[in-house]
Amino acid sequence: MGIDIVGSDRNRLILGGTRENIAHFGLSGEVKLNNIRDIKNQDDVAIIDLPYNLCSVITPKEKAEMLQSACRFARKVVVVSVEPIDEILIDVGFCIIDRAVVKKGSFTREVIICK
Repeated sequence: MGIDIVGSDRNRLILGGTRENIAHFGLSGEVKLNNIRDIKNQDDVAIIDLPYNLCSVITPKEKAEMLQSACRFARKVVVVSVEPIDEILIDVGFCIIDRAVVKKGSFTREVIICK
């Protein structure tokens, strides 16, 4: 497909699940331990699956910092969240251009596309 996938997380426990998710869709890519603040390259799209505060606990300020980092290195950002996030997205400078709600059993996530 011509898609270069580079995944990362600052929590080592998440990396295996990230690899599984990529493979589930028949894709492959590099997944490594890295903090979003340290990403230097420019990308077309970033997919940010915000922590659910189960394995990785972060504050609202840290969420805003993650999203600001994505705004710096990606032209478009897809954000996946289990809680309302619009206010933070707008505060960090994103324009929300589309969204969908995805349900799996009782688990609901919102997928938000931003520019």
